[in-house]
Amino acid sequence: GEFIEKNLKSGQPIWLNDGQSKFFAILTPDQSGRPKGGVILLHDATGNPDTADVIRPLRENLPEHGWVTLAIQLPQIDKLDDSASHQNTFNKRILKAAEYLQTNGISNLILIGHGSGATTSASFLAAPEQNPINAFVGVSLGLPYNSEKPNAVPELLKNITLPMLDIYGSRDLDFVVASAKNRALAAKSAGGSNPRNKTIDPFKRSAMATTQTNKTSGYIVYRQIKVEGADHQFSGLNQALSKRILGWLERHAKGVAISSASRQAK
Repeated sequence: GEFIEKNLKSGQPIWLNDGQSKFFAILTPDQSGRPKGGVILLHDATGNPDTADVIRPLRENLPEHGWVTLAIQLPQIDKLDDSASHQNTFNKRILKAAEYLQTNGISNLILIGHGSGATTSASFLAAPEQNPINAFVGVSLGLPYNSEKPNAVPELLKNITLPMLDIYGSRDLDFVVASAKNRALAAKSAGGSNPRNKTIDPFKRSAMATTQTNKTSGYIVYRQIKVEGADHQFSGLNQALSKRILGWLERHAKGVAISSASRQAK
């Protein structure tokens, strides 16, 4: 964190505490003057909050279009470690990042993870506890730590009831490409199993929830995009990645924030 802090060319370095230790994060404020919400960015296993591919481009591009970004440092993974305790630390850091944004008046929160950061996000969102996140973007969704089960991520997606964008490259890691079909099937079956009378709150406010069938079918927003020619780092295609994510956020996530004034008016 300290090394990145010294060499940081954009964004504001901040330190947060997950209850066990301090961790580094980079805040990049809205540059548009029309804030739409906050995005928490989770890097891949070998990355950091300023990784040159995927994370830094998103961290810098999204604020130009109204999204405050907070890229957080995730703990290093040791394959011998217990994955449950690791996930517990990740969850605490995601919640701390969300709390930081909320304290600064940003209530419409989006989670975007890359690679293992996307899987970590999916595990967090699949848990039954309430969480403050309104939409999820998984870039190159891979395998959970210490997992050899190829269907582990699709199983997680069955329990995520948020608008979700699943985006990956045609030249991505083998298991990311190979599991794409199962991820889509799992996400769609998840929506179908929602009771018809229980429309999930973020969906009610999404752009897609306007038709009667969408309001009752539960499954509303899961989109999978394969970016042709992109590898796992989206080398040379980071602008294309940002553009696709921004377009999806514009449709499904910018209207999710409800001010406290309108809540009281109801």
